Amino acid sequence: MDGKQYLANKYQEVDVGTATPLHLVVMLYDAAICSLEDARGCMERKDISGRSRAINKCTAIISELQSSLNVKEGGDIAFSLNRLYDYMKTTLLRAGVEQNPGLVVEVSGLLENLRSSWQQIDSGTSAAALEDAKMEAMKNAGVNEEPEAVEGVNMNSFSISA
Repeated sequence: MDGKQYLANKYQEVDVGTATPLHLVVMLYDAAICSLEDARGCMERKDISGRSRAINKCTAIISELQSSLNVKEGGDIAFSLNRLYDYMKTTLLRAGVEQNPGLVVEVSGLLENLRSSWQQIDSGTSAAALEDAKMEAMKNAGVNEEPEAVEGVNMNSFSISA
């Protein structure tokens, strides 16, 4: 492993170690999508072992996402995601057996849609947490009014140092 790869691995370790649970879900989707891109490339090159590794990696990631579902408390959404994950794994199995890149593309599209949704949830949660932190900082600074009522304070440029 060269120096650049070592640094990239260390950066990834820190990123995973400091990520919120929602961001970890987004990162899993990213890894699954990347694996399917590899699988498709391997199919084009007729690299059967590479294709198998890439599809197996994606299937393992989907299984991890599926095992993290709380079907009892998650209601219809968790139940639907569980069924969708089963469909994706079955479709990837077919894709490998049939050497069908179209099926890989189909699952990749499903994962990209889910990733986008989780990214929006993660971004919304981050924005809400930032707003809460801004409000707390204002209270700590002795400002008791709502942001709209405080003249001369631009909440968008208010920053907090950690």
